[in-house]
Amino acid sequence: MKYLLFVMFVLFLGGCTFNEKQDTTISSTDFKKLDTTLSFAGYWLSESYLKDIQQHKSPQKSQEGSEDCMVIIPERTLQPTSVIWNFHEGSPEMRVVKNGNQYQLYESIDDSLTQLYNNITILSPTKISIGEKGFVKITPHVNPHEAGNPLILEEILFKGTYSLPDGQKVIFKNNGQVSGLEDVQFYEAAIDYIGPGMQVDQLSLSATKDKKNWMGFKFQGDTLLVFNLKCVEYDKANETCGWVDFGELKYTLVKQK
Repeated sequence: MKYLLFVMFVLFLGGCTFNEKQDTTISSTDFKKLDTTLSFAGYWLSESYLKDIQQHKSPQKSQEGSEDCMVIIPERTLQPTSVIWNFHEGSPEMRVVKNGNQYQLYESIDDSLTQLYNNITILSPTKISIGEKGFVKITPHVNPHEAGNPLILEEILFKGTYSLPDGQKVIFKNNGQVSGLEDVQFYEAAIDYIGPGMQVDQLSLSATKDKKNWMGFKFQGDTLLVFNLKCVEYDKANETCGWVDFGELKYTLVKQK
């Protein structure tokens, strides 16, 4: 559910709206001369998406109102780099090059760079811009066996210590593990809400990683409310729920500061 979209991270650069493209081609020979390390390698999240998550704490709402992207910058130039648009779509492969003192983002085909998308400006160790769009560096947990599935929301929204009404402590870690919540050991937050049955924010709370148990959630201030899901409209043709809503309240968790 989370994530056909992250498979696209490895091979694709998403359809972000950058400034107008400039037609240019760099030959195979020049292209290979540009090989160098990148000091700003890592995961870069749209600054506007992060601010929206921090304000509304709703991935579903943030996706609806955003055309921003997440950019993955590799360790070196010339390597395939990725951007994801709206956490759902991707676009042709791109690469970062160093042109003199300037870093640039190019669309690539085989051994040639075919379209200049925009310049990359390093503003600080934790902030860059691509054209006029700002990105902030994040450090999501990445399972080495699931490199295409960085845990974004686990890092920027959920991680921390919570308490149940009886005082029991519950810890959500950025690696998708949770402790103190009955038999639950793993959680996973949905980040892509384009599709049937995705009308409310959702996360899975489960005893094992491979068997998901999807539930609805909402934040009210520092309080995380977790609900069972109820199917409002069932799609018999596709044997799936086309419209869901919050059902019975299951957990009330207050995040500790």
